[in-house]
Amino acid sequence: MTLSAYLPIWPLSVSPALWLALALVIAVLVGEGLVRYLRLPRIVGYVGIGMLLGPAGLNMIPVLPAAEWRLLIDLALGILLFELGSKVNLRWLKANPWIAGTSLLEAAATFFAVFGLLLWFDVAHVTAAVVAAIAIATSPAIVVRTVTESRARGQVTERLLLMTALNCIYAIICHKLAVAFMHDEAGTSLIHTVLQPLYLISGSALLGGLFGSAFNFIHRHMGQHEETFSFLLFGMIAIATIVASTLKLSPMLVLLAAGLITRYQREHPRTFLPHFGSAGAILVVLMFTANGLAANLDGLRDSMLLVLLLILVRAIAKLLPVLVLARYSGISLHQAIALGIALVPMSSLTLLLTLDTAVVFPAFASGLGLVLMSCIVILELAGPILVQMALRGAGETLEAPWRRKV
Repeated sequence: MTLSAYLPIWPLSVSPALWLALALVIAVLVGEGLVRYLRLPRIVGYVGIGMLLGPAGLNMIPVLPAAEWRLLIDLALGILLFELGSKVNLRWLKANPWIAGTSLLEAAATFFAVFGLLLWFDVAHVTAAVVAAIAIATSPAIVVRTVTESRARGQVTERLLLMTALNCIYAIICHKLAVAFMHDEAGTSLIHTVLQPLYLISGSALLGGLFGSAFNFIHRHMGQHEETFSFLLFGMIAIATIVASTLKLSPMLVLLAAGLITRYQREHPRTFLPHFGSAGAILVVLMFTANGLAANLDGLRDSMLLVLLLILVRAIAKLLPVLVLARYSGISLHQAIALGIALVPMSSLTLLLTLDTAVVFPAFASGLGLVLMSCIVILELAGPILVQMALRGAGETLEAPWRRKV
């Protein structure tokens, strides 16, 4: 007699959602321990536990199918992108054009530095352009979460939020254009080469504008009811994410554009609940934990030199332009160093762009895609610490409430 004859439920068939819930509980406990006893960002615990329990670590939690976590990451990242956009005042670019110049120079320097490095490693031009475009992005998830957790305020914080938002826009647009050239090299039709990225960029901007105006309309009528408004806002973000995916647009660009429009149409900033309440906060924690579970360090094992050089070259390319234009844009050298360091993290946005490219081009998935994944893992663990150190060094953070002296 087999065991299944005595135990009808054997062998157990456990839903991946149970493993994700288990990882979530452990990650939250570890995150709280890190912030209380080591003064480290909670994100490090969330990602670290995902890595430890997932296939990249002890393999206690199996690989989660993409369908199980992609919508989760899209929704959580959408919340953070909208939150980022709602904190950024684009009018500042007109008041201080040197900030716009710094942002453009930093993005261009990052692109061409990474592009040149990959050409030195004999990577094809088009593939190098795709990786360089992805490398432009500064992690909106890490920046928004760390700024919120540190309760940072000041020149460096405001510039960090603005340049992170702009870097996300540059990265998404450049990535779509670079992928279009990859389609062209593969002999794909004109629709994929020209019309598809044109539709995606213009359609995402238009849909983002519509949702941004809708958010402001809801705020005018429901903003006085904080909890109700947060629920409505959370639902609108979910609708925007699903509609964008259905129309084959970029949910990331749609939500970031919606947040920017929401802030631009208001004379004064509107303070939302962090991540729009507890439901959004849970999704954000799940996203970082799922990122850890999806971690892949094969690229570090197979191409360690390229991974380390890519991280180093990218970091230098982000720091130097900020230093060069610091005096013109109105910040000190000390503040510029803090800002340049805080622009280094990579996380969910770069992960999704990498996975989207890998789905269409399998050769990319088994080559430079693995290199990028290793860079993302390293900078997702180190990134929150770098941002926290930079903001503390700039003197723009507050101590956590439990550390205040009575």
